[in-house]
Amino acid sequence: MMDLLPVLLVNGVVFGAIYAINAIGIGLVYNTTGIINFAQGEFIMLGGMLTACLYGQVGLPLPAAIIGGVALTVVVGLLTERLFIRPLWRRGAKDWTYVFMLFAVATVLPNLVMLGVGRDPLTFPAFGGLPAVQLGSVTLSSQALWVLLVTVAVFFALQGFFDRTLLGKAMKATAINRRVAAWLGIAVEQMVAMSFGLAALLGAIGGVVFTPLISTQFDAGVSMTLNGFAAAIIGGMGNMRGAIVGGLVIGILQSISTAFISSVYGDAVTYAVLFGLLVVWPHGLFRPLIELKNEEI
Repeated sequence: MMDLLPVLLVNGVVFGAIYAINAIGIGLVYNTTGIINFAQGEFIMLGGMLTACLYGQVGLPLPAAIIGGVALTVVVGLLTERLFIRPLWRRGAKDWTYVFMLFAVATVLPNLVMLGVGRDPLTFPAFGGLPAVQLGSVTLSSQALWVLLVTVAVFFALQGFFDRTLLGKAMKATAINRRVAAWLGIAVEQMVAMSFGLAALLGAIGGVVFTPLISTQFDAGVSMTLNGFAAAIIGGMGNMRGAIVGGLVIGILQSISTAFISSVYGDAVTYAVLFGLLVVWPHGLFRPLIELKNEEI
């Protein structure tokens, strides 16, 4: 069994990279609004399913299908904020209201996809363009390499966005204190909408690069949300570096526990370790980059 360890570690890193993208998306919404987006995994599902549908059922070329799938997912993210979050925001709703609303969104979206696209798993061809990489006895496929490269690119792109652009700095200011940001002339509601749009974009990108590896289907979002949320908690909610580390921890733990214990108990072992980590580090491995100091929503 120990001969499998290198393969399990590589698989865990690849899966962990997707969890990390999801955790970053969860952190973006949390930093800007204080809301935990429990519909984040549905954006990954939508990115993969819509791209597969546009490619396989509509007949678009793969690049056009990817652009269409990502764009439609971003639209869904923006509509989620505009139709379900903003009305609550304007009424000063309590935190638990947002939680139930987003759970409702996460329940309705997969059912709509099931009715509109179908129940069967869907996929599309791997991207290609990158050579497979040999790591000792383990071969890292071209698509797995795409997953890792895209995760790294997303991390650095977001770092540059928040540190060097006016819009990114406005979002950071909104995260630190919404009331003061509004006094300074920042359109807070637009920043909230932007956070949902960016979270949907990240989810769609994750779904697009991951689907050629294992396929996707209408109910894939739930596990992605749970694993992304766990990764965000482990890394420190809203900390992008922490999200990467948390995603890798969850991915590797799941891969090893599934192989050496049982696929039935794989998640149980993973979350038992998560509980242990939180007992020692209740704020996660990294402290959040932005400590929210806003009034209650």
